[in-house]
Amino acid sequence: MGVFSTVLGFFGFGVGVTIGLVIGYFLFIYFQHTDVKHPLIRPIVELDTKSLESMLPEIPHWVKNPDFDRIDWLTKFVEHMWPYLDKAVCKTAKEIAKPIIAENTAKYKIDSVEFETLTLGSLPPVFQGMKVYTTDEQELIMEPSIKWAGNPNITIIVKAFGIKASVQVIDLQVSALPRITLKPLVPSFPCFAKILFSLMEKPHVDFGLKLLGADVMAIPGLYVFVQDMIKTQIANMYLWPKVLESTKEARWNSAC
Repeated sequence: MGVFSTVLGFFGFGVGVTIGLVIGYFLFIYFQHTDVKHPLIRPIVELDTKSLESMLPEIPHWVKNPDFDRIDWLTKFVEHMWPYLDKAVCKTAKEIAKPIIAENTAKYKIDSVEFETLTLGSLPPVFQGMKVYTTDEQELIMEPSIKWAGNPNITIIVKAFGIKASVQVIDLQVSALPRITLKPLVPSFPCFAKILFSLMEKPHVDFGLKLLGADVMAIPGLYVFVQDMIKTQIANMYLWPKVLESTKEARWNSAC
């Protein structure tokens, strides 16, 4: 009787989730506005005060904050290096995710989790300024302002209980203000022993999520819930004064 109840429970959960996704998706399509108009483009001098105030969050830090330096050269450098950085970052991400996936698949009795596609796309991040602190300690503190409206294609295939499902992340947008500290500074390459990373404010993360080809983020209420959950989780891990520490000196010496 217990096994029968468990099976019925799983069946009811699966049917309920499926019906909820379908109903939510069609409700979103039904209530979606059809009278979409092209935005009116005008010179800045013709905008009123309210329009100018709405543009303030999009203004680069180096414009509205004198402590931030303009670093267009770094954006151009990353733009030229992006095809190679894309492959390197994706390779590193797979290596980092491999033991984590192996641990969780065994824990939750999942058959396999594999990356079908993993690419960051053709659009590199943009550096909107950088603030550098001068201290009496043997350290270098930088705060780059980063915005990335990318077109990545991250598709994960999950197999469990004889069912195969695909999860795809698309249209990723990230806005963050990290603090990167190199300390202590040493007279041998790479001239620092540790990298300390933290976020000075909650990042903005926006993305599209497809489950079995359907846009899950189109379900009313789910988008806001996911946004708040991501911001909260990232803040709990990396928001200052919490720090992510990485030791680089040993890795550099071993590579040399």
